[in-house]
Amino acid sequence: MKTAPVLPSSDLPSSETLAKLANVCDEESHAVTLYFNRSTFSDKAHREEALTFEHLVKTARDKSQSDDANNGLSKDLARILGMEPELRSSPSRFKAIFACSDRQIWQEIDLPACGDFSRLEIAQRFHIVPLLRAMDACTPYCIAIVEHGKARIFIAHGTEIHELHQLPSEDLAVAADDSRVGWSHHIEGNVRERTKAYFKLLAREVHELLQDLPCQYLVVGCREDLWSELEPQLVKAGMGAMISGRFHIPSFDMTPHEMVQIAKPVVAGKQRQQYTQFWERVREGTALSAVGVDPVIRELESSRVQTLFLGDLSGKNVTECGNCQKWRDIGNLCPTCGSSYIKTLPAEELLLRKALSTGANVIAPDLAMTKLFGEVGALLRY
Repeated sequence: MKTAPVLPSSDLPSSETLAKLANVCDEESHAVTLYFNRSTFSDKAHREEALTFEHLVKTARDKSQSDDANNGLSKDLARILGMEPELRSSPSRFKAIFACSDRQIWQEIDLPACGDFSRLEIAQRFHIVPLLRAMDACTPYCIAIVEHGKARIFIAHGTEIHELHQLPSEDLAVAADDSRVGWSHHIEGNVRERTKAYFKLLAREVHELLQDLPCQYLVVGCREDLWSELEPQLVKAGMGAMISGRFHIPSFDMTPHEMVQIAKPVVAGKQRQQYTQFWERVREGTALSAVGVDPVIRELESSRVQTLFLGDLSGKNVTECGNCQKWRDIGNLCPTCGSSYIKTLPAEELLLRKALSTGANVIAPDLAMTKLFGEVGALLRY
């Protein structure tokens, strides 16, 4: 019996976890969101980085204009400041902290994503969209390295990559020519059949392996002549939709780091293709699509959105009724409950919160990718 392979550490947060965080609303505005990620830290820059971290906390505290001298907010900020050495020790990790002592909330999320990103917000609600974009960068995918009669398979998860158990191998080398008439031709024909049988077995093994893993993409490293034999078998095994592409391997024994450097752009190309297809459907302008902040929010409040695409909405805000949490487009009073308690918040956060509350699928690529598409679009259920 095969043992199900274990995905690399740092499981991605579930949709239920995201929905719970998005639904937190603290009237005292003591909900703290911290994101911290660095490509690297220099030993010489220790004090400089510490000052930057302290400045991040001080700026957020001043911006919140909250008197935190005797409340949970002060405790949360002090605890965050004390984590600076821990964050420095793992710079290639994406760290997210959601804290609100008044509501007994402290949740840390650690993802294998590398970059340069730091942000600390103190507000009524947690800011969830940056976490979603980091999760997209950590989407697990499979890398298969194939040579003549042998193969290796890996699971990549952000900056992490782990090799799984050994796949079947077989000696497919062509024997030397024989002096007997037609014997060489017979040998070559037999090798072709064994090669085809091997790739069929290999495709079945890969398919069974991936049944137990949440992988969306498969990238194959091999020679062109082998790919022409292997790809049809992968498709027959039911993995056609997963295949992101192929790359040439400089060596069968290439390092995992070298594999990720080559395979990641292939996966990014597949994602870009999928996003382009999504936007082509949205821009058809049918009754089953919506584009723009206001139209999409209207459809979200009607629970009609099936899939939401969050593009680059940096700096765009919307208003919401603080009493009934309904979006307000015009006027100083809520059209639903008549309240004058109106709040301003980032558009992307309101869109995400409403999408999570209605069970809509959410696509939130990193900002470099979103610049190729629109601000926000949606495909509708009906």
